[in-house]
Amino acid sequence: MLTDAVEVAERRQAALDLLVRYIRVVDDPRRVEEWPDLFTDEAEYLVVTRENHERGLPTAVIRDDSKDRIRDRVVIIKEFWGAGGRAEDRHYNEAWPRHIVGPVWAELQESGEALLGAHFMVWGSGHLDGSPRLLAVGEYRDVVAFPDGVARFQAKTVILDNVILQDVFVYPL
Repeated sequence: MLTDAVEVAERRQAALDLLVRYIRVVDDPRRVEEWPDLFTDEAEYLVVTRENHERGLPTAVIRDDSKDRIRDRVVIIKEFWGAGGRAEDRHYNEAWPRHIVGPVWAELQESGEALLGAHFMVWGSGHLDGSPRLLAVGEYRDVVAFPDGVARFQAKTVILDNVILQDVFVYPL
């Protein structure tokens, strides 16, 4: 049970800092190998449409239900989609994502975990015509744990307002 006001403030700030680090990592395809380190060992990364989320339907766009599957996504990105490899081997039109996030809120639970939320938009630049394009709009609803005193995502849920994604959907949102 959290009772110390300083500890509560430190955990809240650590959860907010984790989201900032997350955005910096996922906005740079060259840093994709850092992405799994933002999660606990028993983590889940879930991308679901708002309709399915609100109706309690189990169908997800992506369900990486373990840290091993989160690591597998990095392998797919690096080895199949070609991030960081030779441009001529890439299987997609390279797009650099740019997240616009806010407002952000964090609520500390008596268990010590933080519930973290934010609205987001993801734009892609670098397409063939050079124009930025809206890729996704939605909301993050996350659970942040503090194993060994370090903030990590226990569950990262991405709730999409758009039901059709506008581009290749392999990179983390």
